[in-house]
Amino acid sequence: MAGHFARRVEQMKASEIREILKVTERPDVISFAGGLPAPELFPVEEMKAVCTAVLSDDGRAALQYSTTEGYQPLREQITARMAEAGVAASCTDVLIVSGSQQGLDLTGKVFLDEGDIVICESPTYLAAINAFKTYSPQFVEVAMDEQGMSMSALEETLQRYPQAKLIYTIPDFQNPTGRTMSIDRRKRLVELANQYDVMVMEDNPYGELRFAGERVPPVKAFDTEGRVIYQSTFSKVLTPGIRVGWLCAAPEVLQKYVIFKQSTDLHTNTMAQRQVSKFMEMFDLKEHIEKIRKVYKTRR
Repeated sequence: MAGHFARRVEQMKASEIREILKVTERPDVISFAGGLPAPELFPVEEMKAVCTAVLSDDGRAALQYSTTEGYQPLREQITARMAEAGVAASCTDVLIVSGSQQGLDLTGKVFLDEGDIVICESPTYLAAINAFKTYSPQFVEVAMDEQGMSMSALEETLQRYPQAKLIYTIPDFQNPTGRTMSIDRRKRLVELANQYDVMVMEDNPYGELRFAGERVPPVKAFDTEGRVIYQSTFSKVLTPGIRVGWLCAAPEVLQKYVIFKQSTDLHTNTMAQRQVSKFMEMFDLKEHIEKIRKVYKTRR
């Protein structure tokens, strides 16, 4: 049987993240290894009301196929939230994905051929490595300090690998170090990406969970040439089980993602998209996030 599998199967291993989740299902275990939100903070009662409202308002549409790009009211709500963070975008710049992990996988499909260079922070997110590894790239690590990825080290790396395809970064509360990239380095990152003609994947699942200080604008806020693909999710601020995230990119870039998503799963769960949208209509997501932040700050 072994000879029938594609070569890529040989290099794939079980996700370390999924193995961690298996352990956390044991009631006697408190895990510090995985980024699991506290389940007691999930808005269960609110989601009961949301589900009822979605099915009552337009149940047939909620249970039907939908467009690959995603539910338009949700995309408009996302662009409004991104504008508050400093990113000017329209709903045509947004694609709804099945959680951040699908965003990572689609990024590999869109950009990476075998042997391509992916520049990443040292260390970086395990699940991103696993997602990109499917496409057999070469990973090149860049050193970090307390202000995030070193821009001098990044420039040296780009000089050494001018053919690099992608820079992958988690600038806000980086996984696994927890460091946040300074605003000057975010600007410099865009300058270097422009200079060396390389794309940037900005992964930001944690930005809204800041415990202190002012929120730093995303790298995407300084994007001048459409090189930055911004990714975020509702997993950490609402619930991870709903599997709704999004990508924001220049329309000509996003269209490539749409084509690959069509062949992957047609579209993100219609009901889930409408549930997230309806939650933001019926309840105050900012207030919910503030409650989460207060609890996490105390626990920290």
